[in-house]
Amino acid sequence: MQLRRLFLDTDVVVNWLVKEVETASGKPLWEAPYKIIKLTESKAATAIISLTTLMEIRYLLRRKKSYTPQQVEDDISKLTSIFEVVIPDEINLLKANAFQTEHYLDPFDSIHLALCTSLNPDFLVSRDKEFIQIAKQFITALTPEKFLETSI
Repeated sequence: MQLRRLFLDTDVVVNWLVKEVETASGKPLWEAPYKIIKLTESKAATAIISLTTLMEIRYLLRRKKSYTPQQVEDDISKLTSIFEVVIPDEINLLKANAFQTEHYLDPFDSIHLALCTSLNPDFLVSRDKEFIQIAKQFITALTPEKFLETSI
């Protein structure tokens, strides 16, 4: 398998980190992201996340999951050791603003799409179906399961 560069949306990282299971179906949402992370750890893929992803995760773990400050920072440290973390610059933020003007995107998704158009990863991996549909206009965007089906 050829080395792939993946941009991971926040939801994919959170699925793995908190071992999320879909409430209605009981589907383990964390399994496909876990396999993607294993590809990253084995150097079969490079996974990229944004600094805004770390910020979203820190907020989620503190507020919604009631993690202790030490648990939060331990998890953030784990993430920074696995993923390449990119910092949006002024150009990315201006592009994100334009994407949000043109498309129905939340601020974080617009930043992620702007980063993808700058960094040109092979794939954007997300669970957000609406985001995937918009992103497909600019980059190959797939769910974690579809990525694994097409890439392994």
